[in-house]
Amino acid sequence: MACSILTPRISSVCHRAPQLSPSARPYQSGRVVLVQWSPPTRGWFKLNFDGSVYNDGSARASIGGAIRDTAGRVVLAFAEPTEHSTVGIVEARAMIRGLRLALGLHLQRLVVEGDDLVLVQLLRGEETQTRIPMALQEEIHGLLRCFSGCDVKHVYREGNQVAHTLCRQAYHCPGVWVGIVPSVVFDKAEEDRRGVLHERAVVVR
Repeated sequence: MACSILTPRISSVCHRAPQLSPSARPYQSGRVVLVQWSPPTRGWFKLNFDGSVYNDGSARASIGGAIRDTAGRVVLAFAEPTEHSTVGIVEARAMIRGLRLALGLHLQRLVVEGDDLVLVQLLRGEETQTRIPMALQEEIHGLLRCFSGCDVKHVYREGNQVAHTLCRQAYHCPGVWVGIVPSVVFDKAEEDRRGVLHERAVVVR
């Protein structure tokens, strides 16, 4: 099968339900924005990925991610420690791990979503600035071309809660899960399925 990559598309956050996260403060216009995870369209899957790096002398770093279907159900999730490095490199490792697992599931169309804006803009061809070696960049592009359709997107951290939770999971209970995931991850995924909105503070100028 010939590998190709679709031209990435710009998308907006889809607000499906006006349900605030339990930790949210009352909304104040101009001070916060509301962020919501959105499911992929029919026939597509979505990979959310994240990387975690501690610069406290502990040399800890981890990667995490989840692949979900159009109903928001977790098809596969991973949480693994990785060699300590820069945030950019660890984020790239998380994407690569997620892409390889998606290919292992023989998925054809995949939305790839993360909160590292520099990495996303680099892969979309919107920026030339990079925080990763050329070898990693080429590896990611090669993996993306192996899907019949692929769309790389940025999401704010508040909309990337499942992947962020998996990064934390990697420090005490790493693994790869198919279908059934740890309860703390399941709870975050259910919030996304219900369309919970999360607050993101913005700078008022």
